[in-house]
Amino acid sequence: MRRRGGQIWLHAALLAILGLTLLPFAFVLNNSLRTNSEMNHSFFGWPKAAVAGAEYTRERLSGRTEGFKVAASTEKGAAVRRVGYWEAMRVVASQLGQGYAYAWEVLRPYTLNTIFVCLVTVIGVVLVGTVSGYVFSRCRFRGRETLFLAVLGFMMIPGVLTLVPSFMWVKQLGLLNSHWVLILPYIAGGQIFAIFLFKGFFDGLPGELFESARMDGAGHFTLYWRLVLPLSKSVIAVVAIVNILGTWNNFLWPFITNSDAKYHVVASGLFLMGQSNLSANYATMFAAYMLASIPLLVLFLYATKPFMAGVTSGAFKA
Repeated sequence: MRRRGGQIWLHAALLAILGLTLLPFAFVLNNSLRTNSEMNHSFFGWPKAAVAGAEYTRERLSGRTEGFKVAASTEKGAAVRRVGYWEAMRVVASQLGQGYAYAWEVLRPYTLNTIFVCLVTVIGVVLVGTVSGYVFSRCRFRGRETLFLAVLGFMMIPGVLTLVPSFMWVKQLGLLNSHWVLILPYIAGGQIFAIFLFKGFFDGLPGELFESARMDGAGHFTLYWRLVLPLSKSVIAVVAIVNILGTWNNFLWPFITNSDAKYHVVASGLFLMGQSNLSANYATMFAAYMLASIPLLVLFLYATKPFMAGVTSGAFKA
């Protein structure tokens, strides 16, 4: 009985922590569906359009089929007309989505840039990282351990210390204001963690697999392509997820290396939106924040299982 009571308190505490964690997200979502006028009159209120939609639905469930009074907008004094239920709900959806429609129009090029940079970066990090990890794990050459420790040593260097040298380097290469100024440094910066993870996982693979494949005439390329890569899906998922999150959320590097707005990504694009006239349109800004977080939410929902499988696969035991 005492144990059950403890579990109830534990679950209650976890639910309270979950609620506090999701509270800012709920605040942004709620205000993304409202207008500036609604926020000025009631900062923590519900969207008027959503309240009206709930009222239409309640009346529809009570048997009413037509004659719903629909306002052209949520502003006071707006023209009112009588329409059917579905037409009323269409108007409600249009009013709720106004901020999202405008935000997506501005945010779309930034989102497409980010998706392109993320995809190319992940492919580059996984390709180079798996090859390097395979070499460090399965190839024997003089100075291998020293070189691997030297690579790991770069993990101790804070990224901010390399900011100015990296900027001067890409400037000398003429990469400013391009997608390559994001992709190439991201691929290079993601290698240390990827090599560490892949080498640890490859070290844990049974040596008999490689010996039997070599007896059948397999070379290094065949071992890498047909044996190592198929067995490394869970670790590849971990590296891919970590790099996508880092690339998507990175603000400083895209902002200082791209002065041309057409090369900005979501993080720097949101900052530009906040500095423009749109900053006074709170619904649009909140909607932009929600739109920017949706891909990461989808990634979290669909990648949690492979991520946990990769974390528990033995790669972190190196």
